[in-house]
Amino acid sequence: MSKQPDHWNRHARQWQWIGGPLRPAAEDMQVFERALQNWHAANRLPVPQAMLLGVTPEIALMRWPPGTRLVAVDHSRAMIDAVWPGAKLGYTALCAEWSAPPVSDGSQDIIVGDGCFSALVNGAEYRVTIRAMRRVIREHGIFLMRFFVRPDTREPVAVVVDDLLQGRIGNFHVFKWRLAMALHGSLDEGVRLADIWDAWHATVPDPSQLASGLGWPLRAVLTIDAYRGVATRYTFPTLAEARAAMAESFSEAECFVPGYELGERCPTMSFRPR
Repeated sequence: MSKQPDHWNRHARQWQWIGGPLRPAAEDMQVFERALQNWHAANRLPVPQAMLLGVTPEIALMRWPPGTRLVAVDHSRAMIDAVWPGAKLGYTALCAEWSAPPVSDGSQDIIVGDGCFSALVNGAEYRVTIRAMRRVIREHGIFLMRFFVRPDTREPVAVVVDDLLQGRIGNFHVFKWRLAMALHGSLDEGVRLADIWDAWHATVPDPSQLASGLGWPLRAVLTIDAYRGVATRYTFPTLAEARAAMAESFSEAECFVPGYELGERCPTMSFRPR
């Protein structure tokens, strides 16, 4: 995975101002918990071994099957130090790459992640990471992932900007993701974070005025400054691209689309190993 520590350091410092859909909503958490409850009812393992990709607090603190032993894996030490809440529950967080998780092959019953693939820089990294997940998951295991997917037809930047200025977007993070996806190229091109900030700044040179006019917290709006000058790229697959990437190693069991704003671009999918 491509690293840019300063970007993740900034992201960690402003985590409290990051909101949905970048963070999972109650609706998403219900899907995670229900899928795991159903999986546990079918398997009844006394001590399920679970791996969380990233350190998403909502997932770390959710209702896991009884007896679960959880380890989180994140490549950013800053995110672990600032965000990880699992230590108080006896859970472990390790600083490592998802493409080479520091767990034994065939050791995990559960793998869960939230938006993780968007932090991978191209389709090749998708394939390497998915193969790594297949190596470490057991045959009866479950892999749950909320994806951020771009639409099949790219939304014009002008439409996103007009919706912003006309007050037709519910919160800044919805706008940020729509803008990022509107600037996105192919899956192997992704979108450069600096380009997102440049497009934003060209449109809104005075964020405080916009925030005041829309009633948005200025601190939430200023989270986009973490992208300024950053060469790191995010990737947003189409739903078809996400499915195709997973299909080599996993079979899809369920796809749930939430009802909140932009929910059609935030499906949670469950998979079983092939």
